[in-house]
Amino acid sequence: MPDTPTNALWRIAAFAVIMLLSGRDRWWIVFTMYSIYRLMCIELFDRFRKTACRDVTGLLLLFRVKLDFKWRLNANRPLHELFLEQVRKHPEKVACTEVETGRQVTYDELNKLMNKYANYFSSIGYKKGDVVSLFMENGIEFFAIWFGLSKIGVVSAFINSNLKLQPLAHSITVAKCRCVITTPTLMNELKHAISQSNLNVSDKDVFVTSGDVNGAKSLSAEIKETSDKEPTFRDVHFQVSIVVVNPTYYFMVMGSGKAFGIKENDVIYITMPMYHSAAGIMGIGTLIVFGTSAVIRRKFSASKFWKDCVKHKCTASQYIGEICRYLLAQEPCDEEKYHTIRVMWGNGLRAEIWKDFVGRFKIQRIGELYGSTEGNSNIVNIDNHVGSCGFFPIYPFLTSLYPVRLIKVNQETGEILRDATGLCIPCRPGELGEMVGVIKNRDLLLKFEGYVDKEDTQKKIYRDVFTHGDQVFASGDILYWDNLGYLYFKDRRGDTFRWKGENVSTTEVEGILQPVMSVIDATVYGVKVGESEGRAGMAAIALRDGVDVDSFLKEIATRLKGNLASYAIPVFIRLCKEVDRTGTFKLKKIDLQRQGFNLDLCEGDPIYYWNPSIEGYSLLNPQMQKDIETGAYGRI
Repeated sequence: MPDTPTNALWRIAAFAVIMLLSGRDRWWIVFTMYSIYRLMCIELFDRFRKTACRDVTGLLLLFRVKLDFKWRLNANRPLHELFLEQVRKHPEKVACTEVETGRQVTYDELNKLMNKYANYFSSIGYKKGDVVSLFMENGIEFFAIWFGLSKIGVVSAFINSNLKLQPLAHSITVAKCRCVITTPTLMNELKHAISQSNLNVSDKDVFVTSGDVNGAKSLSAEIKETSDKEPTFRDVHFQVSIVVVNPTYYFMVMGSGKAFGIKENDVIYITMPMYHSAAGIMGIGTLIVFGTSAVIRRKFSASKFWKDCVKHKCTASQYIGEICRYLLAQEPCDEEKYHTIRVMWGNGLRAEIWKDFVGRFKIQRIGELYGSTEGNSNIVNIDNHVGSCGFFPIYPFLTSLYPVRLIKVNQETGEILRDATGLCIPCRPGELGEMVGVIKNRDLLLKFEGYVDKEDTQKKIYRDVFTHGDQVFASGDILYWDNLGYLYFKDRRGDTFRWKGENVSTTEVEGILQPVMSVIDATVYGVKVGESEGRAGMAAIALRDGVDVDSFLKEIATRLKGNLASYAIPVFIRLCKEVDRTGTFKLKKIDLQRQGFNLDLCEGDPIYYWNPSIEGYSLLNPQMQKDIETGAYGRI
């Protein structure tokens, strides 16, 4: 067992006295050897021995990425010029393949397609600083339009393709875009959002990627005769490095790519939505930074995953925890034995299934990571440590190299804790805390640009954290820091939770429920469901007297299904006599979360679960509760 530093020093001192009193010759040699032995037995040395290789590797990785970042910064070149480097390097190499259509484009063809989009939108008056919303499914067009527009300085706002009605209209509104570009399969959802909201989008502002769709211009027809030459820049100030404008993009692609060994000859299998940072940045971004090839599937399919990987000779892919769980739930197939995937990276792979996943599918390397596109606190697991999403070195003198830390929070309320001086309390190894990153506006990797909404920006900033006057980016995530420095994601705090790989806003769901005339009050929160990743949505609702419950459940099922993405629909409904509030009228979500959907803890309140077979809610009984908790019922 490792000794403590204090005990080790006492043992060394006692041995020194014994050696001196014995009068032996060269006693100091024996004493030195004994001292080294005792120091090697202390816990700190034991931890150093176990983590030194990891920490040195991590520091070298950080140094390499920062050095490369600085070199790119000094070169002052926009991101699309990095892509042009790849085009010049291997113009005939296949850049992208669409699984469903079989369509392939080389780097040269993809660049010419980008140029067509750039020149077309430039010809109809789009200019630097304009915003275009992309409400699209995965495909070559998504990447081509996004990067083509970037060549003329037009900003692309990615819209979640699962959104409907008011949430969709709201996302388009806050983007302050000149137009919306969509795919034929999503056109009806966009039309419904426009017709049932105050969204000010006329016909000329809507484009569809292909086909003849009423109410939208077909881009495939519009760009047919457009030049595929590189667009010319009239604004001499536009040629500012994209690294300055959006350093996180380059840093995340380069950092994760270097950490997980992504190479030029890799074929990346992309099944996650490209509006997400995982696919949109760290997936498709490998083409730009490393010159890889991408195989793009419109939507993830567990049954076709390994078949696609074998057919297209994929060597790397991405995941969220749910993807790994779905793949494990599939019946074994021949393709899972013959694939060439050597690395998968992402987030949310639970420790409970990590070894089973790696063992069954023979994945050489799992790259678990943690971070956000807007934040400055990104970490990676560089040594395949099971369940961990990254690490902090355990030595305090290294904190200045990458000032990302955990601070203590009240486990009951989620509020941050402060000491007598008003500063936050840093966590030590073995403790839970909220991840924060020190904001340094002079350091492009540590600054926080904020959001369009200034109020939202202020919510993500804590002040007077480590020193008076400092500022940090608040991730809103609770992580555990173990004694070896490894970090483990535990939970989200605040008004969001994560389910099926997506962030769900409790206030957005409450906004759908509370206007219903039968509802006195409603609160939405996330609850744990067995070994499932994230938290499932649950709504506690107080109804007016005399309301017919069956009719009410049918009404809200229709309302929720029509207004929310499938992942945002509450999995459970709890009908309460009243929804408790604190003395300051804040909803008491902590107790509700703790009780979850456990019938024994819910004080006799009836609980209903979302039943996909009827697309509505069914009464939860003890057997169904058990089946959901154990995973025997897997349709949650």
